[in-house]
Amino acid sequence: MTLLTWLILVYLAVLLWFGIRGGSQDREIKNLLTAGGATGALLCALSLASTIIGGSATLGMGALTQRIGPAAFWWLGVGVIGLFLHGLLVAPAIRASGAVTLPDVIRKLVGVAAEKWAALIIAVSWVAVTAAQFTALHALLGSVTGGRAAEILYILLAAAIVLHTALGGQRGVIRTDAMQAVLLIGGFSAAALWCVWERPAEVAALPAIPFTEKFGLLDWTKMLLLVGITYVIGPDMFSRTFAARDGMTARRAAWIAAPLIAFFGVVVTMLALLNLDAKQPISDWLSASSPLPEVLAAMLALGLVSALSGSADTVLLSAAGIVEKDVLGRDRVRAVRLWTALFGTLAASCAWISGDIIGLLLTAYSLFVPGVAAPLLVLVVGRCRHADPKIWLAGAVLGGVGGLVGNLAGESLWTFAGMGVSTAAALWAVRVSSAGKSAEAPRAQTCARM
Repeated sequence: MTLLTWLILVYLAVLLWFGIRGGSQDREIKNLLTAGGATGALLCALSLASTIIGGSATLGMGALTQRIGPAAFWWLGVGVIGLFLHGLLVAPAIRASGAVTLPDVIRKLVGVAAEKWAALIIAVSWVAVTAAQFTALHALLGSVTGGRAAEILYILLAAAIVLHTALGGQRGVIRTDAMQAVLLIGGFSAAALWCVWERPAEVAALPAIPFTEKFGLLDWTKMLLLVGITYVIGPDMFSRTFAARDGMTARRAAWIAAPLIAFFGVVVTMLALLNLDAKQPISDWLSASSPLPEVLAAMLALGLVSALSGSADTVLLSAAGIVEKDVLGRDRVRAVRLWTALFGTLAASCAWISGDIIGLLLTAYSLFVPGVAAPLLVLVVGRCRHADPKIWLAGAVLGGVGGLVGNLAGESLWTFAGMGVSTAAALWAVRVSSAGKSAEAPRAQTCARM
């Protein structure tokens, strides 16, 4: 076996040990999904970084660089902006709400019907997001090992990810995420430093401005609205905030993670630009013809495996917990573990169906952003606001339909129109709710005097 194969097998064993250890102690769904709400800022930040840096931020950004050049940085760059805003405006408010999932926040502010709507959309969308990570993992292993060995390693890794997520819960996920964040940042940094040392002229000649003729201000605005908002309002971001010790800890975690993401965005874009003529600009650094030394190639490969694994487990647990708690309205820890196993198996199977990582994610985002994220953002910016249930839900449904039509028709205008409709409806719903409470206050005072 090669050095990389041995490293992956060792990584697999460590992943299972860290992930499963202690997780079986959780007997309530709240603790299973939030790790008891006692995680420190640094551990939350590393977990956020590991979750964000997945298939789209590695292999997906490599392919994106071939299409739009250095502007591919903005796939993560808009996330840095979103994370900062999440810490500034959202994290303290939702941490104080006592909720444990994103739809749970909606239930507290809008009602049960809105909770069910959001939960169904997230369950479907986040299985697609998980599938994107498994698809990227399968593509990576096929690129660096190939043949039967790649298929065996993929099955073993996919099984390990699903198993440690199901058994370890959020405690296991956060522990393994921290380890994976160190491995992925270390591996990519080592490869980047080698490039700076060995190819200084090529590095110096790289474009410094992340905008091109193929990606201008309008394209950036679209990406900010469709992708950046998922960093402000997203089940995986919420899960880390709910796991944090308190609101200020959650804010610090987001602000620590943001520069890590920005640094990684620069590194992965640089590596892709230096290998632009390859079939896959990132994974081909690991090919037999790559000039990268064997040890550095193994470090980079382990970083890639860590990136894909760290994203899959967080999203998988979020989807499973939301189905059990918010769709079914139950509180069964064992059922969450079973849902995790089921969704994980389905998502892992998608690796043999679709290879379009960015496409899978955009499909998920086009439904989630206008149907859930945009109208929820109105409610939680700065503080949690209640909204009229009928108006808010009507706007969210119309927004989701717009996003779905836009995705099926391949026309983003429908998606952004959906965002506009759901946002406007949410603002109206908040105003109606506030007016209703103001009208009730005098009546309450009159009754008190009688």
